[in-house]
Amino acid sequence: MRWRWMVPIFLAGSSLGAQTASGPEIMLDVNGQSDAVVSRGWPLLIRALLISADGQPVSIAVKGGTWTQALSLTVSTSGGAQKWPVQLVQPAASAVSLSNLDTAEAVWLAAPSDSAAIPEGVYSVSVTLDTSSSAASGAWTGSVAGSAAVTIQSEPSSLSTEDEASKYLAFAAYARLKGDSAGVGSALDTLIAHQPTVLEAYREKADLLAASGDYAGALALYEDTISRYLASHPGPTEPLGPLTRPVSAMAMKVAQQQSPGDATVTNVAPGRTDTVFAPDSIVSAYGAGLATSNAVATGSPASALAGTSVTITDSGGAAAPALLFSVSPTQVNYAAPASLKLGAATVTITSGDGSAHTGSVTIADVQPAVFTLNSAGLIAGSIVRVTAGGQVSESVYAVDAGNNVVALPVDVSKDQVYLVLYATGIRRAAQSEVKVSIGGTDGAVAYAGPQGFYTGLDQVNVQLPASLAGRGDVVVALSVRGGQANPAHVSIK
Repeated sequence: MRWRWMVPIFLAGSSLGAQTASGPEIMLDVNGQSDAVVSRGWPLLIRALLISADGQPVSIAVKGGTWTQALSLTVSTSGGAQKWPVQLVQPAASAVSLSNLDTAEAVWLAAPSDSAAIPEGVYSVSVTLDTSSSAASGAWTGSVAGSAAVTIQSEPSSLSTEDEASKYLAFAAYARLKGDSAGVGSALDTLIAHQPTVLEAYREKADLLAASGDYAGALALYEDTISRYLASHPGPTEPLGPLTRPVSAMAMKVAQQQSPGDATVTNVAPGRTDTVFAPDSIVSAYGAGLATSNAVATGSPASALAGTSVTITDSGGAAAPALLFSVSPTQVNYAAPASLKLGAATVTITSGDGSAHTGSVTIADVQPAVFTLNSAGLIAGSIVRVTAGGQVSESVYAVDAGNNVVALPVDVSKDQVYLVLYATGIRRAAQSEVKVSIGGTDGAVAYAGPQGFYTGLDQVNVQLPASLAGRGDVVVALSVRGGQANPAHVSIK
């Protein structure tokens, strides 16, 4: 069963239910834990993370100052209020906007030497945001609080693996907030040497490389982190956003670092970084000097845009032109010809100024790739409802010009609800070879094949099991013949 929508509807956020009044929530942690155990002499980081309670936009701003002026920190024990030697880190912006994708945080720090002076004991830490009398015009007005517990102790003579990881991650976070890159690297390197399975250390080391301008090194380490995670979690049920979000950004940074005279080009399926794609699929090429200007095909893809063209020479020596969707100096999006033979191939992109850029690729029978709405891996697709009488509804989700979600209430326990994924590189597989799991639960694939309107675009319709109701943010994992597509996620209420 295929529902072919003329224009793909991007799913942005999520709710299978009615919306309520918007407002912030505070999630509080100490050294990354809501119920923390911290040794004296370790750095102390108290973080208040602000999120939108329902995913709708919320503005936090105060009159005549920064939004953190509306925050108050309280530390107490059974004996009453306590005074800790902590300092609030200056916020990057005077006002913040929260949404289903945007959050804000405030952090209080205590240096290792200062935390050593805190008496041992169990403490309650709470943070209150109160803009009742100070909210700027048009900003949220009200009061909300969050709390966490923390135990302060002397450092044991022997640390557990969990406590050791907490220690060095805290030292790395403290050094980062103090602008000490060498201290960050030293703490992470020590943790990786002691515990090579702590993936957060690899991800933070990749962040450090990216901040220093080593984008190629960061990209390699981000990919290594994802590979390590998937090797130890073959059926992930939680979103991989923190791991997958930086990959596409780093790939673009690497391309932008190439000089205009660099004649190399990287060709990948959307959302992926391996230089493999399938015949009759959509491909993105990254490089420098690929086009003399930006151009987008109107209607059907074109054989040339702004003077740029793409030719692919396959393993049989046949050279075939590709059709172009869009071009820019650093990126070209095109449709690989259906006639390509499998195996090693060469992509040649000729710019309007006559310069040629080449890249080696592998043509595979299938190379599944899922289109996502953003770098966080939010699925780009739609949801379709089929009533008990067999009537197919309009798409449940849509996004308006302001990127706000428009949703209709859906009861997945009564109606048949299908997630429509937009993908590429799967059409040469049989439907029985296409598998989709949502939050670790397998869904029944009702259709898998060409979308039927856009060149190279494939579509997968998978029924959402009723057991997913209320699960929230979950991983959507598409696999074809056992090969995994790029991770994506969707939120379900």
